[in-house]
Amino acid sequence: MLEKLYIKNYLIIKEAEMIFSKGLNILTGETGAGKSIILDALGLILGERANYSIIRNENSRLIVEGYFDFSNNSNVLKFLSEKELISDSNNKGSVIIRRELTKKGVSRSFINDSLVNISDLKDFGDLIVDIHSQNEHQSLLNKETHCEFLDNFIQGNILKDKYQKVFLELKEKTEILKTLLNKRDDIISRKSFLEFQLKEINNVNPLPNEDSELLNELNKMENAEEISTAVCNGINYLYENDSNMLSNLSYIIKELKKAVKHDREIEKYISTLEEILSSAKNVSEELRDYVKEVNFDPERIEIIRNRLGTLTFLKKKYNLSIEGLITKAAELTEQFNLSENFDYEIEKLSKEVQDKKAQVFAVAEELSLVRIKHGKTLEKKVNSYFKEVGLESAEFKVSLNRFIAATDGSDDLSFKKGNVTYKLSAAGIDNVEFLIKANKGSEFTPLRKTASGGEVSRIMLSLKASLSGKENIPILVFDEIDAGISGRIAGKVGTVLFELSKTHQIISITHLPQIAAMSDKHFYVSKKTVGSETIAEINDLQEENIITEVARLLSSEKITDASKKTAKELRSLKREK
Repeated sequence: MLEKLYIKNYLIIKEAEMIFSKGLNILTGETGAGKSIILDALGLILGERANYSIIRNENSRLIVEGYFDFSNNSNVLKFLSEKELISDSNNKGSVIIRRELTKKGVSRSFINDSLVNISDLKDFGDLIVDIHSQNEHQSLLNKETHCEFLDNFIQGNILKDKYQKVFLELKEKTEILKTLLNKRDDIISRKSFLEFQLKEINNVNPLPNEDSELLNELNKMENAEEISTAVCNGINYLYENDSNMLSNLSYIIKELKKAVKHDREIEKYISTLEEILSSAKNVSEELRDYVKEVNFDPERIEIIRNRLGTLTFLKKKYNLSIEGLITKAAELTEQFNLSENFDYEIEKLSKEVQDKKAQVFAVAEELSLVRIKHGKTLEKKVNSYFKEVGLESAEFKVSLNRFIAATDGSDDLSFKKGNVTYKLSAAGIDNVEFLIKANKGSEFTPLRKTASGGEVSRIMLSLKASLSGKENIPILVFDEIDAGISGRIAGKVGTVLFELSKTHQIISITHLPQIAAMSDKHFYVSKKTVGSETIAEINDLQEENIITEVARLLSSEKITDASKKTAKELRSLKREK
């Protein structure tokens, strides 16, 4: 849950701190006082796009901080762990999110004092808070969102994840096939050129590191006399002349051994000298073998120079190293083989695409059956809530039809079963749309063509209430979900919000006394003029003030004894629930 929200230098909010509670948190107040600004500020720490014009003045730094408690929320703890945002203070679920903006266009975001990018902040925000505004009510009129609503209702829908995985694999294979077909003429026309280049490189047959190895060998042969003289002199001083190093070392060791019986410490020096003597003997033998191999061979030198010349010509022509030439030869071989067997490759890949389509369609059919089953359940739940929000005469229906592919063959992602060719989309084969029957005896029509603004608000609330036990998002925010309703219906909507607040923390802006009376926490937002500034004030209302505010909403500013009495009655109804 959201425990505290701190806002500084956000439009008319100079500085404010709000302490929230579990259950239903209500915001009421004057028009333009800043109620929606509070929700916008909350959206800012959830990863919403920043508008730098909201900062109060040029020298101000806008700061929004949210303090949350997500004890026992495994999804949140998993995210924090994966992003390495777990600290000693939040191992029990405490999370602090902070967003800072400056007029210079600098935006910084933090989770538990660790700097995070806006993408991670948005992902975390989507995990913890669901904001429902008038714009989202409009999105409900867009049938493209209806499939997602239905899938959210299907808890643990592993088939959807499986479908999206195989669909992505199909899409990748289809793109490879399309790319190959587009290259067909080019590859076939380049066949002769590919063959020429491949033959040219293969005739030379460059080997890994060949040029550097040949240069070393050439340098050794061209300087054979100097190398031989130097090595022979070294062997002479090591082993062959009268005062050679090996004899001298042997003598020194022999003399030191005479002193060991008087001082055992000398043994370590003898041991070191014996190791040196052994190494020197080995080096001496290796040098004798090496000097035998050093020779000046004019014929070999000529072969090496010719080979280096050929390699240098090829490297310059293709502007590649030896390793680059070897890689290019492999690429040319692949392209040439493809041009030789193009039709076979196309046929092979086309079959793979068809097999993958069959797999995708099979999973899509399974997913479709699951959606049909749960669609019926969703209908029943939403219709039961309709009775609670004053839509007794209305009826909700989930329409599921399958997407049919275009007859002109323009749909690459399609699958034919029987005489019908179905279109495969990222969401499956189902064309999901919510229908509404406004009155008994009338026909079902698309929601977008039937529902008024107030009805859309109540339909959204009914859907959210139906999803209550299915969603893992702990905080729901409603920005004037009560638009277009009043009276008896407002009371019913308040009851549904109150019931929803038993499983979620709810934060809601409202103008209706019936909803405000259901609050567990009530904030009143107003504005005042201080000098040349207009500043928002946010007051946390106690019980007596809540009754006064509910009375104000009932009587349109002028509070009467009758409105106060009604306000108390509305509050008592809340306590009875």
